[in-house]
Amino acid sequence: MSGFKKLELDFLWEISNVLTKNGSEEDFVLSLKSVFEKYLNAQNFGVFIWDERASRLRDFVKDWIFVDKNKQQEKIDEIYASLQNSPEKSFILNGKVLGFSQLRDLEANFSNCMQEENNLLYFPVINEKKVLGLIELEFGEVIHEVKSRDFLISLGIGASQISAAVINKILNRKMLVNINFHNVMKNIAKLIETQYDLTYILPIIGEMVDKFAADHLIYIFMKDEEEKFKLVWPANCHDEKIFAMLGKLSLQKPYAISSGGKTGVWALQNEQEIIGALAASSTSEKLCTKDAEYLSLLTRQASITIEKANSYAQMLQYATLDALTGLNNRRQFETRLSQETATAKRKNKPLCCIMLDIDHFKKVNDTYGHAAGDCVLKNVANVIANELREYDIASRYGGEEFCILLPDTKIEEAEFVAKRLRAAVEKTDIDVPDLGVLNVTISVGVSKFEKNYENPEILHQKADIALYEAKHGGRNRVVVYNSAMG
Repeated sequence: MSGFKKLELDFLWEISNVLTKNGSEEDFVLSLKSVFEKYLNAQNFGVFIWDERASRLRDFVKDWIFVDKNKQQEKIDEIYASLQNSPEKSFILNGKVLGFSQLRDLEANFSNCMQEENNLLYFPVINEKKVLGLIELEFGEVIHEVKSRDFLISLGIGASQISAAVINKILNRKMLVNINFHNVMKNIAKLIETQYDLTYILPIIGEMVDKFAADHLIYIFMKDEEEKFKLVWPANCHDEKIFAMLGKLSLQKPYAISSGGKTGVWALQNEQEIIGALAASSTSEKLCTKDAEYLSLLTRQASITIEKANSYAQMLQYATLDALTGLNNRRQFETRLSQETATAKRKNKPLCCIMLDIDHFKKVNDTYGHAAGDCVLKNVANVIANELREYDIASRYGGEEFCILLPDTKIEEAEFVAKRLRAAVEKTDIDVPDLGVLNVTISVGVSKFEKNYENPEILHQKADIALYEAKHGGRNRVVVYNSAMG
């Protein structure tokens, strides 16, 4: 076999070797660049994909619109458009469309278009005879053999292989988006299995949708008693366009998209009325049809979850236990707080309160998922129950916060109990199914009841202030309330 033939085969073998490796898209492009540096003296190599939303070519690896300081965007768009006519048989060298259909003239045409340096060569990225993007090569002077007809044919074969690999990676991206979408749908539906408090559920829904629709900012609104939309997640929204669009929602038209396509709102609703809305907004990205469909379906699932939560809350409003942990719920805590403060005042006996919060609990949910978070809550609740006396009153106050009433207990004794709880939680190995062992810590605030308190709530408010001091002071510690804290 001649050296000439070996050159072609070696080139195609190295291209194929890159395409068969599993790696990131960045590694994929860098490896191909190395091959083209070796055979074509390439200075730059890139892959660019047409973005329907932006009507621009995007870098295949980096997430920003392709703009090159040496070339105008309009010129690149023109090159992209010129390959649409006969994509499977054409490429562009220095602005000239060349083809493989006339092999006899291929070598001469290529040589005539060559420059001594800064040559720009474009091949189409093709799927089902449609051009979806460009493969770009920038190179200088090359050896004579590379300009031969046979090598140019092998270059075209290599470009076709790269095109097919890029399409596969794009399809894999879309498949991952679909998988993520179905996971979000499933997780929103599963929320209701262990939670019914909307103050807990709505931020979780917002975070799930926000992670999925990464190109847009997500907002969740609920209607208040005056039928006005009130932002419930995140903390702020300064987009006046969203507030204007919310007024356009109705049961007959439960969504609205702005004229520029960058903002959309979808109604959270039941069969009778609109109860809230989900909004998506971006300063740069348009909502494509698929994005809008995804968000519409996610909003529908969120509506179902919210409606179930409301129904469960009504059914459980007279219940006394928290469904997840088995401790008293917040309503029962408030009832027992009134009872115990009245008893302490009447019998002149001490009463103390402990407020505790799981440190970095949001990070547990974000890193391991909400099922892991629920497992942590259950285990911490079990530790609390095991460390207390029979007549102590433990409650889940909300989210990852717990409140404990200690009847007939002096503040020094309450501090001892709090420290024992903190140490017990810290050394507990929490076995999370399918993940392994997690360890968490708690921050704790302690307060004592004073006869001059005007209402029972002051007792746990003081404990809450001490809890804030514990978290502010570094977490995983116990702080006893004193008057200097306010």
